[in-house]
Amino acid sequence: MRFLYYFAAVFVLLASACAQGPQTPEERIKQFQYDLALHPNSPELRYQLGIAFLELGRYEEGTSQLKDAVRLNKKHVLAHRDLGWSLYHLKDYNEAEPWLLKALEMKPRDRATLSTLGAVYIGQKRYRDAVDLLKPMVETGRSTVQISNNLAAAYQKLGLNRLAIEQLEKTINKYPGSAETHSNLGVLYEKTGQPELALAQYRTALKLDPEHGSAHFNLAVILTRRGNLEEALSHFHIAERALPDDAEILAGLGWAYHKQHRYKVAISYYKASVRLAPSNIKAQEALGELWDITHHYDRAIDAYQTAVGLNPEQPDNYYHLGLLNDHLKAGEKAVAYMALAEVLYRKSRNREMAGHCSKNISILAKKYRLKKDQLHRLIQVDQSVTG
Repeated sequence: MRFLYYFAAVFVLLASACAQGPQTPEERIKQFQYDLALHPNSPELRYQLGIAFLELGRYEEGTSQLKDAVRLNKKHVLAHRDLGWSLYHLKDYNEAEPWLLKALEMKPRDRATLSTLGAVYIGQKRYRDAVDLLKPMVETGRSTVQISNNLAAAYQKLGLNRLAIEQLEKTINKYPGSAETHSNLGVLYEKTGQPELALAQYRTALKLDPEHGSAHFNLAVILTRRGNLEEALSHFHIAERALPDDAEILAGLGWAYHKQHRYKVAISYYKASVRLAPSNIKAQEALGELWDITHHYDRAIDAYQTAVGLNPEQPDNYYHLGLLNDHLKAGEKAVAYMALAEVLYRKSRNREMAGHCSKNISILAKKYRLKKDQLHRLIQVDQSVTG
């Protein structure tokens, strides 16, 4: 599920660039680059060029131009604000913060800056700071839909789902046409065990904005859970078209195709997802399972080992590695991984799986004719690894 708190002020920051000159971002970029060749020290041209890059999602180029605009005019409020916004999208939260604080110092009540700074605090996991920043704006009636959504997101991150729901319901009363808010409220209804209400919110969001990528994704997730795979895939693909480089959406497609037993297609989507987000442990584990199902055991081992590196305390991955090494007739490795899984299952108080691993170790020891000292060595090494 996707809770949107990061569309901080995109339409605000693009407005000044769209109001003049050529209409497409590409045309504006060419025009501003030409003008800059004649006036290289113009902060306003640097700013406008940066905004045109941001409109195309070219955040690194936009950031570079906005930094030049600030360098040339240290009092350019919008350049400070939108530089922070661009850095937020690059997930460079620590660098984004000082630019936004400087923008607020120059223009204390700028709601776009406050919204973006709230999103930065959430990105930094400073959820209380986000609440302290945004709540006064909401309580005094000076909020925007983005500020209200960001405040709800901060509440959600703090585990205050009731407050988050109340905030979003109030936001919908004030901004009934906000697809983003309906989608976010659906996420919270789903989290609090109200799937029918969640479905209604996702469908309302899509009536308001048929191209809302995250609402399509959220609806696809709940439909996949219910086994409505064809409809789910339709929504996943619309989400993919809206956000083609989104690792979470690509993983969702992999999940739905996996449930349809269309393993090759599922693998292709999971591979694309982990290329974009290699630290997504669930996608790595899913790839391991799919490579195993399709009898590509070496690749399955690579995927599960990557997952182990991401979370060494997850016993399931060691268990699968034990089974896979048995497939490859690597007896000692199979026993070693199975022993690791047993220790971690016991640590997590999963007695059933721990007992299952113990039985597997006995079977593997006999199968590969391991001597007692060999078996003891393998188990002792594995226990020391788990601490």
